[in-house]
Order: sequence, then structure tokens, then C-alpha cells
Amino acid sequence: TKIITELGGYHLSEVSCCPYGSILPKRAELHDPEAETAYDESPIGAGSMRLVSRSPAYVVRFERFDDYYYQPDNGLPEDKRVNFQFLDLFLVAEESTRVAALRAGEADLVPISLPSQKQVEAGGGRVVLGQEGTLIDVRQFGCYFPQYPCNDKRVRQALEYAIDKELMRDTLFGGPEFFQIKGWSVVTPSTMGYTPAVDPWPFDPDKARQLLADSGYPGGEGFGKLIVNTNPPAALPFLIESAQLAADMWRRELGLDVEVRVMDGVAITKARKAGELWGQIQWAEQETRSDATGYITKRYGDPEQRDRLTEDPELNRLTQASLTIGDPEQRAEASKELYARLKDESYYLAIGYLNIPWGLGPRVVTWQPYPLALYPSALHTITLK
Repeated sequence: TKIITELGGYHLSEVSCCPYGSILPKRAELHDPEAETAYDESPIGAGSMRLVSRSPAYVVRFERFDDYYYQPDNGLPEDKRVNFQFLDLFLVAEESTRVAALRAGEADLVPISLPSQKQVEAGGGRVVLGQEGTLIDVRQFGCYFPQYPCNDKRVRQALEYAIDKELMRDTLFGGPEFFQIKGWSVVTPSTMGYTPAVDPWPFDPDKARQLLADSGYPGGEGFGKLIVNTNPPAALPFLIESAQLAADMWRRELGLDVEVRVMDGVAITKARKAGELWGQIQWAEQETRSDATGYITKRYGDPEQRDRLTEDPELNRLTQASLTIGDPEQRAEASKELYARLKDESYYLAIGYLNIPWGLGPRVVTWQPYPLALYPSALHTITLK
């Protein structure tokens, strides 16, 4: 089968989106450039496919590994060996080129955006949604400094109540089939510890205005300029437009002076870690998580983290304590309480998540991607004509 993606090709693992925890061959020196290069050229793994060849920045070819451990012969409940012999993973940045390749029969599976759905279907293909693939990540920085309005929790809460998420969903993201107003931070319904208590608050401009007035900024008076930093997205379409729409709502409903700055994502990260975004907002895309504990701990439980969200010792303690719970069920219950508490603090504004649309060519009979995957997942569920 042939998969075309717009991102890097290392996201094929069923274990994680990232290389953390991967088992690698032992070598005498950890940082040995020659050994690293040799491994890249001929990697060793335990996955369902093995590397055959690669052409950097163009294509990687894999072959089915018949002895993959995840199969009933090894006492496991499911056979996760793939149902095809070869996989070619191409890197193509332009969506129009990916869609054209799908229609021409040169690809079987490609990531698309909603405007391309009709083109895919007109070419004999169809669209499958990867549930909870990516989300809108809205953070406020430096709010532990008293000189910034966001130091007051009521200000942070007012900003969320003033956003009409349903209007944003329906005008930008194609409605509830594609965009769900659920979750908070990187916590979505498939995340361990999710609870509806973390879902976004409803659009309530009257409550938003009252909260802002109670915090000392009636009608936005004395608030100063609110700067929203965003960047061109990698996978979440209309990210910039959603930031601009939220800014319009804050101007209209709260009387705030809002400026949206579109920057390179790397530049935003550098500015954030340098402390240059204090009192400002970052409006970004973020990958969802099956376990959000580590991500949340960096933001709330580490007082030494440069881009931490709070210096509240109680929140630091509660977050760190969640890491000490080994039992999965107990940890999930503790996470529910923790996440609900952190949601109320509103350093993160809850907006919602996007179900990723994938274009499938006419050769593909079945494919059921895993939730929480921004990348091609559950390859064993792909069957071809």
C-alpha cells in the first residue's frame, strides 16, 4: 500500500507518537555519531514491518514482518500483522499534490482538509476520520506575576466564557462531525483521567462581562493590549482564523484591545522559553495524549520549568503527587480530580479537538485508525482489494 503524509515518517509506532521508551541496541558510547548513522541506515526494531530502503525527504519502503509478536500464536487476543506485503511512505507537503496522487491511483491513503473531501469522493475515494487527532491549545503565560491582568482567575475565566465555540466549530471546522467541543489542554475523551468536568464552558457573554468587571476591568477599561500569538499550522486547518475569530469575540463582548500576531512556530517557542510572552496568549495546535500526566506536570508541577503556567505550591504538589500513583485505575481517578481542578484555574482555555480527515483511495476496503493519532495508525486494520 502507499501512504502519503505531509509530516515526518517516524510516527508509525503503535506504542507512542514519540521515540521515548523505545528499545534500541546497546552500544559502547551513547553519543557516537558513526553508530547513530549506521543505525539510521539499517535500523533494528520489533514492529510489524521492517525497513527495506529509504530516499531521504522522499520515500521510505517497508516490508511486512511475518514474525511480529502481536498475534494469537503468542497468546495475544488479536493479530496485528499487516495485511499487505509492502508499504511506501511518501513525504508530500502540498495537499493538492496528495489529493491528485490519490485520484490518479498513485496513493492509497493521504491526510486532507475538509475542502478536499468532494475531490476525493469524485475520484472514487472516501473519507475516514481519525478521532481526537489534534486540538486547539490556548495557554496564558506569566500569570503568576501580579502586574498582568491574567493574574486574576476571573480574567482567565472571562476569556473562555466570551468565546462562541459552536460558531467557531460550524463556520471554520465543518460542524460537530469534524470538530468536538470537548476536553481541556491535551485531555480528550480517550485520555486517561478524562471527565466531562473539563469540557469547555458554554458561550456566556453576560457572565464573561461580569467576571471581567469583578476583576477590575469593566468593559475592558484599564486592561491594556491583549496579544495573541499564533502560527501557520502543520495539521490543524484554520488555526490562524480561529485565533482571529476569538480575538473578534473578545473585542466585541469584552471591549478588549486585541492584537493577533502570526509568527513562525519555532520563534514562538523561543520567545516563550525566554519569558517574552508573559501576560500574552499562545494559540496553537497540539497533539492529543493517551496519558497526559507528563505533559501536565511540566506545566503545573515543575516550578523550575521556564514556561510553567503557575507557581501555586498547592497545584505543584497535587500535580507531582499524581506521578507517584502506580495503579492505573487509581491514577485515572486521581487524574480526574486533578484535571477538573486545573480546568477551573483556566491557565488553559478549553476550545475543542479536531477529528482528522484522511482520504482513502478506491483500493482501500477497510481502515479504522486509532483515536488520539495524528499519524497513520492501526495499519493492521487496512485491507485492500
